[in-house]
Amino acid sequence: MIEDLLRDGSSYHNTASARFAGELEAAVCGSVDPGSLVPLLYWSNHTIGEHLRDWPRARALAERVLEGRTPDARTAAAWAKLYAARAMAGDLEGAELAQQVYAATDGIDPRVAAIDSKMTLANALAGSGRLAEGSALYESALALARNTPKSNADRMVAIASNNLASQLLEVCPRSAEQDELMRAAAAAGLEFWLRCGTWQNEERALYLSALVANALGEPMAAREAVDAAFRIIDANGSEPVDETFLRLARANAFAMLGDLAGHKRDLAAAESAAASWDGAMRQWFAEERAKIKLL
Repeated sequence: MIEDLLRDGSSYHNTASARFAGELEAAVCGSVDPGSLVPLLYWSNHTIGEHLRDWPRARALAERVLEGRTPDARTAAAWAKLYAARAMAGDLEGAELAQQVYAATDGIDPRVAAIDSKMTLANALAGSGRLAEGSALYESALALARNTPKSNADRMVAIASNNLASQLLEVCPRSAEQDELMRAAAAAGLEFWLRCGTWQNEERALYLSALVANALGEPMAAREAVDAAFRIIDANGSEPVDETFLRLARANAFAMLGDLAGHKRDLAAAESAAASWDGAMRQWFAEERAKIKLL
């Protein structure tokens, strides 16, 4: 049930934040499966803390979810979410305690815990409008990750970088500083997925790179990222949903380049592929379709 809520709510968290926040709180009245802890607390921090600017409420939810639990290698990253929620709510002593619990978990490298905690707090700071602090902390965590031998931190950095770039895509208008942080985060996401991910992770990172390039007014770079993603998909199999959204991104790039034929071709292909979708998938497609520049 929580998995369904997180999947569906991710499509409306920024347009109906209060609704999603209430649904998240209602969903944790019962027991939460260990596999849902990290995504649940990611969405509660992002929605309640960043969108609604109510970090004490986000902290309270995180504390309720983790109360009485002992972290293990599978769930320890949830304490990074608690760390960020407490720090953003002004509870620095509690934040430090959460980070210590994370770092002391059996099977967890303390360096990985430090990188994850820094990345999580950097996302929270940037998402809450504290860009200078968030950017500095993000760069610090990124430097630490690049100097750490290949480890579980690679995946955490890739995810955190993707999340940060995606969050900044939602900001409108953005400052020049936000644009540069968004660019750096998208590039780092691709860099770290190449260190630890699958071919699907790589092509999805390229899709995010295309969205960022379009948002920065760089349609040629966007088109190149989409083309690279399609080459990866073609070499490994198929991803119909990903291909549909890649076509939307390329249609937008073609529009900015003034290529009417390419624009119409990709837009028509995307619309045809999504014609049978419904529910959250249809809503997601409609939202992305509405962002496309038309010729």
